[in-house]
This record gives sequence, C-alpha cells and structure tokens, in this order.
Amino acid sequence: MARIWLLSLTLLASAAPAQDATGMLAKAITAFENNQQNEKHWNWSIVETRHIENRSGKTVETFPSVTSESVIRTNGRRCNALTEWDDGLEPYMKGADPDQRCQAFNALSTPFHVPLLLASAQAKVLDRTPRAVRVAVLPDPAKMKSPVFGERCAASIKAIVELDAESWFPMRIEGEVTGSGCNGSFQPVVHYESYDRRPMVSQFRKGATFSIVYQRQEDKFGNPANSYWISTVQHYVQPWDSRSRLLFYWGRQISVRNTTGHHMVKDVKTTAQEFGAGSHLLFK
Repeated sequence: MARIWLLSLTLLASAAPAQDATGMLAKAITAFENNQQNEKHWNWSIVETRHIENRSGKTVETFPSVTSESVIRTNGRRCNALTEWDDGLEPYMKGADPDQRCQAFNALSTPFHVPLLLASAQAKVLDRTPRAVRVAVLPDPAKMKSPVFGERCAASIKAIVELDAESWFPMRIEGEVTGSGCNGSFQPVVHYESYDRRPMVSQFRKGATFSIVYQRQEDKFGNPANSYWISTVQHYVQPWDSRSRLLFYWGRQISVRNTTGHHMVKDVKTTAQEFGAGSHLLFK
C-alpha cells in the first residue's frame, strides 16, 4: 500500500495547485503534541509480530510475537510493560511494580520523530476533500547533514501524510526512507540469556517502507476534550541482511536460522480502552 501511494507522489506534488502545505503541517504538529496530553485518560494493549520474507515475498522465518500493556509509573507517566511472549517465555519482571516493569521502549512510538517529519519545508498539498487533506513530504537534503539523529532521519523520509480536515491531526502516514539519515547502530539491552552483545544495525534504515494509521478514540463520558488519537496499526517492511544471525527486540536475543531473508516485516496492532469504560476498541 505504501509503495502505491509513493509511486504517485512526485507527479501529484507537481500537478497540485500551490497551497500552504507548511502551514497545514504546522497545525498538524500542534494537534499531534496536544494529543499526547490525553494519553493519561486511556489504557492500551499492543501485539507485535515479526517475520522475514525472501525476495519473492514468501515468509521464510517467523519470530515470537510479544504483547505489552500500558502501565502508570509513580510519576503519573505512561510506559509499556511486557505481558506475554507467545512462545511461553516468562516476561521480564512481570510480577514487579510498574516502575520496575517499565522498559526504555515505547511500543506506541515510531522509529522516527513524527513532529520533525511534519516540520519539513519540502511539502506540497496533493488534494483535499471535506474530510481530509493529503500532503506530500519530500526529503530535505540540507537537514540530512544535521548533527541531530532525529532531524537527519526525518529529513531522509519521503511520505504522504493524510490530515484530518477538522482537527489537522495526521491520521495516516505512509512513506519510505530514501536517504541514509536513519542508518545507525545500537548497543542492545538484553534481559534474558545472551551470547552476543556487539553493536547491532538499526532495521529502520534506507530502503524501509512504512504505514502508520491513527484512529480517534471518542470519550465515552461526554467530554470530547478527553478523546485520543492512537496508532491502531503500524506496518513496516525493512531491509534484512541475509548474513544476520541475531535479532534483538524487547530485551531479548533471538537466533535467526534462515539464510535467504531479504526484508523484515513488523506489524503492530493496538487495542485501546478508556479509564472507566466497559468496552474495548479494537481495530484490525
């Protein structure tokens, strides 16, 4: 889906009439940041799956899925804590208090900083309807040289952003990493038995494609100000080195057996529930 959108990006961007795309994206940044203040009214559960495909798109290896939930720290802030590995491994510190269970990871977040992508000056309106406005965001070569990783990464992305015409919130972001600004390495944190702790290459790098869908969760107690946009679906297709033999996520080292993998597919699905509400909102 992301590739279909991206194929038309250049033609649409040149054909659409000039409009104030940067002004619309500035409103989107404000809406996105204001929305984060409402997370305190909501709980959520997240399921992540990962598998490797070969060049023809056939799945050649599947890895344990992981479920996490939002918990509240003593400072009142949210974090995500592991609740289940589907292969039966006992989750790290599952019975501990929330502050101990919290890991330095936010499963609702994205591998790039959304406001920095929206801050791009390389943008143009593609089309608009009474419900939504689509804006093309092109890579920014100047910012790709920034000493700040987040700025380099956001500047390396070509994307189409669909804005809600009423609130200006970015309802959907689909794109591709076309530059090297997201490339990098990290030192994995391992909470389980490990045999190798060498620096690892980031999977979200040049060549990766993604689709992120946000849906508005309506407040059920008559207060629209508490409604919350949450990323119900995230889909990533990321380059994979067939020589790689290890995969790290959620503090766990996973052995990779297959030698024909071409890309890693990661899917994230979120279920949201408002505090005090009796029903769940599930989007698939």
